[in-house]
Amino acid sequence: MTHGITISNLTSGYGKLPILNSVSLQVKPSSITTVVGPNGAGKTTLIKSIVNLVSIMSGTISFGETDITGMETHKIIDKGIGFVPQTSNIFPNLSVHENLELSIRSGSADKTRERIRTIYDKFPRLEERSKQQGKTLSGGERQMLAIGSALLGEPDLLILDEPVTGLSPQLTEEVINSIVKINNDGTSILWVVEENPLQVLAVSDTTFIIQAGAVQSETAPSELINSPDFNEIFMGIS
Repeated sequence: MTHGITISNLTSGYGKLPILNSVSLQVKPSSITTVVGPNGAGKTTLIKSIVNLVSIMSGTISFGETDITGMETHKIIDKGIGFVPQTSNIFPNLSVHENLELSIRSGSADKTRERIRTIYDKFPRLEERSKQQGKTLSGGERQMLAIGSALLGEPDLLILDEPVTGLSPQLTEEVINSIVKINNDGTSILWVVEENPLQVLAVSDTTFIIQAGAVQSETAPSELINSPDFNEIFMGIS
């Protein structure tokens, strides 16, 4: 069964400095939930809080019925959460295939080949470049590899930090379509959006607007797309 995330009254940040203040939101099972807001609003801090990569000062984070607040990161991943940071998300000196192999913790050789086959089916570009080092890939191909590596953990929830930022229009479309297919297979998606907001919001079920470390509202993406305040809400531009 696919699980969602419930965050209640979360205050978190770096050291003793809070970035998020009493944030509450919910990612429903099997949904695509997007998080938008201007730079510095706390979007990345939010998703890092889920996997315990920042300081949790108060509040709770539940994955399904399990309280994962402050749990060790590797244990959170083992619970069924995949996390793809925006950068430093692959091993650049290893081949594409080696990156994928490293993401599989256990199983027979046949099972490993079978699981990697599912990733190549989702991302044909990766199979074409399976012997290339990660550092030779384009930005979009690196994101595909990072997402594919996370999927090998068979997560119920996939957390993505700006996966299409800086990509060409063609690769942006490919990555977005791939994420939609992953969601259609039953994986919940929590997606921090920076660039190409109209394309991303068009495939989203729910959007949370974060400003100055707080959730300002939960809205239907279509309402946000058509809002006259879009630029101010999304980029802090009035």
